[in-house]
Amino acid sequence: IRAMAELFGVSIDGETAALLCQQVENRVVGAPCGIMDQMTAALGREDQLLALLCQPAEIEGYPSVPESIRFWGIDSGVRHAVSGADYASVRSGAFMGYRILAAEVGLPASGPDADGRVCVEDERWGGYLANVGVEEYESQFEAMLPESMQGREFVERYGATTDSVTPVDPERTYPVREPTQHPIREHERVTRFAELLSGSIDDMTLTEMGSLMYESHFSYSACGLGSDGTDRLVEMVRRAGPGAGLYGGKITGGGSGGTVAVLGRREAGSEVASIAKRYGEETGC
Repeated sequence: IRAMAELFGVSIDGETAALLCQQVENRVVGAPCGIMDQMTAALGREDQLLALLCQPAEIEGYPSVPESIRFWGIDSGVRHAVSGADYASVRSGAFMGYRILAAEVGLPASGPDADGRVCVEDERWGGYLANVGVEEYESQFEAMLPESMQGREFVERYGATTDSVTPVDPERTYPVREPTQHPIREHERVTRFAELLSGSIDDMTLTEMGSLMYESHFSYSACGLGSDGTDRLVEMVRRAGPGAGLYGGKITGGGSGGTVAVLGRREAGSEVASIAKRYGEETGC
């Protein structure tokens, strides 16, 4: 995108470039991805994290990484893809869950439109599962959400979802409860992680930050987006633990492989390298 903009003398800022790239992935490549990778690639900064509210792409700041800690990435060697059936079905399941919650509380809906999408008038959550509070979800919705649902049953009852990228296939069965609750709980986890990061970094703080990462990892796996390789790396990080200066690990990106992010004390780099080496010897990756 940047090369073409330069070639044609067009000025495009980073956020616009990221949103255009997402459209290319969604509409041309056929990968139903979100916006995080594109925004990070276009607007990320060295030695800082990017606080991003994906509604749809609002940067809330650039938290610095405290000097006492570091983040590492270990490549699992398992090829990750957001164009495969696993990611698409989990995404569909989350949108199905949102549609069910919206209907449960009586939010007005119309459609499907020409894109096969239902429009929901949502002044309560703004159209995003992440805005459903965890307490609200657990008390009102968790018990009524189906664990999974046949596409045909969903279409007959609700018409369609609010997503035009991943239409519901009547012949498929989709996971619903886990994909729905993941963004609800993940929003709370990330918000808490950011709070901890901005405070005093002691052992207790690092332990809680690490726990949030592990919870995120296991939640992703419960959705169906885990892999043996990334699970093994996270387990190796957990076993090494605080005694080795390591506090947390989680799968990143679209799941089903890819890179594991690791949180540890600054001096723990040699332990991370050791884990990567042992993982390679075990798996050949």
